[in-house]
Parts: sequence; C-alpha cells; structure tokens
Amino acid sequence: MNKLKIILQSKKIMFKVAIITLLITIIRINLPPNIIYHDGYQQITGRVIRKEITKEKLIITVKARENVEGTFYFKTKPRVKLGDKVTLEGNLFEPMSPGTKNIFNYKDYLKTQNIFHLMKIEKLTIKEKSTNPYYLFKEIISQKNPYIKALILGDKSGIKEEVLESYQINGISHLFAISGMHIHILSSIILLVLKKFNLKEKTQYKILTTSLLFYLLLVGITPSVIRGVLFFLLFFQNRLYLNLSKETIILITIIITLLISPYALVSAAFWYSFTISIGLIYFSDKKTSYWKGLLKTSILSFLLSIPISLYYFYQINLLSILYNLFYIPLMTVIFFPLTLITLLIPFLEPIYQIFINIFEKTSLYLSNIKIFVLIFSKVSLIIYLSYLVLIFLILKKQTTKFKAIFFFLLLIHYFYPLLIKDFIKIIDVGQGDSILLYSKGKSALIDTGGKINYDKNYISKNVTKYTTIPLLKSLGIKKLDYVLLTHGDLDHMGEIFYLKEHFSIGKIYINQGFKNSLEKKLIKTEDVNIAFENMTKKIGNFYLTEINTNFKDENTSSSVYYLSNNNLTMLLMGDATVETENYLLSNYDLKVDIIKLGHHGSSTSSSGRFLSELTPKLALISVGKDNNFNHPSKEVLKRLEALNIPYLTTINSGTITIYPTKKEVTEDRQE
Repeated sequence: MNKLKIILQSKKIMFKVAIITLLITIIRINLPPNIIYHDGYQQITGRVIRKEITKEKLIITVKARENVEGTFYFKTKPRVKLGDKVTLEGNLFEPMSPGTKNIFNYKDYLKTQNIFHLMKIEKLTIKEKSTNPYYLFKEIISQKNPYIKALILGDKSGIKEEVLESYQINGISHLFAISGMHIHILSSIILLVLKKFNLKEKTQYKILTTSLLFYLLLVGITPSVIRGVLFFLLFFQNRLYLNLSKETIILITIIITLLISPYALVSAAFWYSFTISIGLIYFSDKKTSYWKGLLKTSILSFLLSIPISLYYFYQINLLSILYNLFYIPLMTVIFFPLTLITLLIPFLEPIYQIFINIFEKTSLYLSNIKIFVLIFSKVSLIIYLSYLVLIFLILKKQTTKFKAIFFFLLLIHYFYPLLIKDFIKIIDVGQGDSILLYSKGKSALIDTGGKINYDKNYISKNVTKYTTIPLLKSLGIKKLDYVLLTHGDLDHMGEIFYLKEHFSIGKIYINQGFKNSLEKKLIKTEDVNIAFENMTKKIGNFYLTEINTNFKDENTSSSVYYLSNNNLTMLLMGDATVETENYLLSNYDLKVDIIKLGHHGSSTSSSGRFLSELTPKLALISVGKDNNFNHPSKEVLKRLEALNIPYLTTINSGTITIYPTKKEVTEDRQE
C-alpha cells in the first residue's frame, strides 16, 4: 500500500503513466472493435438501460452481449421501462461514418457508449418487468421534468432541439451536461447537510464517497460522469489519506477515464473538461471574492475553450464570457439546488418551470445575436495545440510577444479561407443533390438536399444541420453569396427553409419553369431575397451559366448549370431528363470535362447519345445508399462503362471534391 502511495505521489511517474495510457488509448481506438453481432435480421435479448420516447417512436439502448441502440416506430405506445428485460427483432446494421469530413461523427459518438450496432426494430417483446430498485429510481427520474432528467441523469433528450442549439451557440451548453461543476455543487450540499449532524470529518467524507459512488452507478458509467465523480472522490480521499498534488489527481482521473472509456479521447467534452479544470487549478486564487472569482472563472473558461471550440465547432462567441457571468451564478446558486429540491418536493415544479423559462427564453434571444459569432476554418491540429500553449503562457503573465503571436495566428486563421484554392464539392446529402462552389472568398450552393425516408435502415437527419452547415463552417465560409435551386423536388430544395434560418444567404435563385407547392411556399416567405431571372454569374474564377429549358414537367424543366474556368468545364444536370438532354444537344455545342449526371443516375436521363457527344472525362452521381428508386440505374452504369467514362458515386466516395487548378479529385468517405 505504501509503495502504491509513493508511486501516486510521484508527479514524474504519474506523468509517464499518463503518456503511456494516452499512447495505448490511441492504439485501442484505431484497432477494429471486438464486435459480437453482425449485420442482418437478429433477435436480441437484454436489459433496457436507456430510453427516449415520442408520439411515434421509441429509441432504446439494450445491454446484451454488446450494447445495441434500437428505433421502434409504434402504433400503440409500448409500456417498456428502464431495467425491463426485452427481446428485439429486426434488422441490425453498423452505423456508417459520415461521408463528409469535419462533421459530427455519430458512429464515434456511439462508440463512447460502447454501441457498435443500430437496429430498426420490427418487433418488441417485454420478457420480464424490472423490480430492481436502481432501475425503478431511474425510471421515476426519467418521467420528471426534462431538466431534472438532464441534470440528474445526464439525458438531454427531453429538451427542445432549438434550445440545446442556442446553448451551444452561446457557449453555455456545459452547464446542462453533468460535469465537475455539478458534482461540486452536489458534494457541497451533501457536506452541508452532514455538518448539521456534527459528524467527524472522516465520517462525512466516507458518506460522501458512498453517495458519489451511488450517483455514478445511478447515472451510468459515462466518460463525463466518470471524470466528475473520480476527480472529487480523489480530492476528498486526498484530504484523508493520499496527500497528492492537484496535478496528480488530474493525471489519475485522465488515466482511469481513458482506461474505462478510450473513445472519450475523441470527444469535445473530454477536452473541455480537463483543459478548463487544469486551467482553473493552476490560475485559481482562494483570496479572491466571489464575484471577482466568478469573473475570473468565466474569462479563464472562455480563453481555454477557444482552441477546443474552434477544433470541434469552428466558431467562438465573443459574448460567451458575459453569458456565463449571468448563467453560472443562476445555475450554481439557484437552478441546480432547486432541481434537487424539486426532485424531492414535486409540487415546487411551477416555480422550477419559471427558471426554466428564464433560461430558455434568454438563451434563444441571445443566440440570435450573430454579430459576435466568429467562424473559423478547420486547420492543422498543431495550430490548435499552439493556441492552447500560448493561452497558458499568456495566463502565466509572460511577455506580450506571446499575446502578439496568439492574436496573429488567430487573425491568419480567420482569413485563411481567402488562401484556399478554388473547389467544387458534390456534398453527400444521401438521396438528393447539393453542390458547393468556392473561389476567392465567394461561394454558391446549388440545391440543398432534403429529408427522404426510403431506406429500412435509414435514420432521418436534418442534412443541413448535421452536414451542410458544419461543412461550410469547417471551410471558413461565413456567408453563401448565392443559393440556386434547380427545381422544387424535396430532395433538391427541402432544406432551404432550415438553411435560410441558420446561415447567412445573399440571394436565392429559383427556376423560372414549372413551380410546385414547395417553391410557391418559398416565394411567399418574406425574409428572403429571391431572384427569378436566369443565373449567369462570375463567382471568383468560376463562370456559372444557367440553362433553363422551361418545360412544363417538373424534372424536365430542372435547371441545368454550365460551369467553367480556365482549367475545367462541368455540366450540372439537376434532375434533367432525356428530353432535356435532346434539347441541349439541339441548341448548344457542349463539350465538358466532368458531368454530374441527371436525376441521380436514373434511366430517365444520361442517354447513350448524350454521353457520347459530350465525351466527359468523369461522371459524378449524387445518390443515397439502398434507395427505393434503384438509383443509379444499371443501364446508365453500363453506358458509362461501354463509353469508357469513369464514374464516382456519393454512396462509395462520400463528398467528392474537384480542385480545378490542381486537376485533382478527392473522396471524403472514411470507410
């Protein structure tokens, strides 16, 4: 025991152990996981450890030989509860990595929960109702107010999506995830109660340790909870037995966290937690008054979070310091203690709801102040680490040259997109179209994609929220100068309404031909700048010309765009059909390097005559996996092969990027 204590007290040894653990963790997360189940129709029996239920669907996580997350669409709401033993029958499949770089990776997120398979549940049978007090207690809490569930169990599924988004924009989302701050408040309350009984300090800490271990089991052994609970357990035990430095406590917490949950290493929460914790430990001052301490904490948290926010979310909100000055005292002094009290005394919920309304309404209002939200592109990891080092040096009151270097790097980073070479991206939006053009700081988006539920294994996601906007931000694009809509199909313009609400757009161009209800709805919208004329624009080095065929049919009248610069010619066919192709051949002399095939490679387009006369060097197909339309058509693929035209699909390649200057084509698919 003494030898272990000596080892733990040695900063050098613990630092070496932390480095070795980090290296082992990197190896572990890059090795193929030990997957037990396989894709296909399966029957799985296990305990329900998490559930989220709406009017139409149930999402549950079942603990079996391997954790499985399943989605069940029901007609009659199932009476399944946490801890129940259930049998799931349905199609099991591995989650795909995103087909676009630098966006949220849901597959990696699931790995942090030890989930490697998803299931589209066709049949759910409750085999055994749970009588376990642990699960019954969790079930009771899960039925409470969404904020009680979030702050006690760490489950934010009940909070409105737009509210959660506003918290993230304002830089206060950390307040609603179980963290060291919440564990600290909980520990303080427990100790305050125990002191009333005049117990010895050792007895108090033993009871507190037991309480925190129970809380860890209650919430679940997740990375964020492990971090918070471990830190404070070690901190309190340290007062009694260990005599460890604060640095050593942090190192031990990191080591244990990574050993239990190696995939925590790739999560933003892990880096936020430890970076800010280390900073606060090193630069805290016990002599400072509460309000000065609060200001210092807010400034430190903001500064230390900059590189992490930029790395994961590509933006910082300069006003988050002020927002935290308002929200942190509200959370620590009133809201979180009131959460615990309301849990015990339910009739106080109307008062509790008043504070919820204050939180939500102020956050939603503040999130609309976009002028102080700065968007940065994604750059080398070395730059972010440099930021972190420079911030620590600045906080150590080193010379002003470090401040100068920091702000110079930040300035270069902000304007870095102006140095990016021209590119064209065929964005992987599933069964739909969305094409991004960028040149000399100017950008245009042709179509937005849209939500279509066609695949038995398809989980509907907001394409703009989870793909397009993160992609734009990662490229440092702060505004779309133009959005051009080829026609009114859902899979081409369905996301325009979300996009215009959440991203800056200069002008929207609508097809002059046939207009459906979706296009008419957009035209009636008051807060958009809509143009109806044929689009012929110079976008940086690109020349973009719209060829509007003006047919009376929706797909046939789809706008076609001819794109060119000094190095490349490209034809973007929208959903154009053979009739449109014949019109183009009769009225234009077209020779192109690259063609984006019409209608996702459907047999209604891309005729042999059209392809042979165009003689493209490459064909691109934007299409969703396992779609109901059997796109791309086997006939079209055979025509391409017969004419020796190579082709790429977004199914296999993910987002496809063309660099005209380099004459290079890259693929984003990570698998």
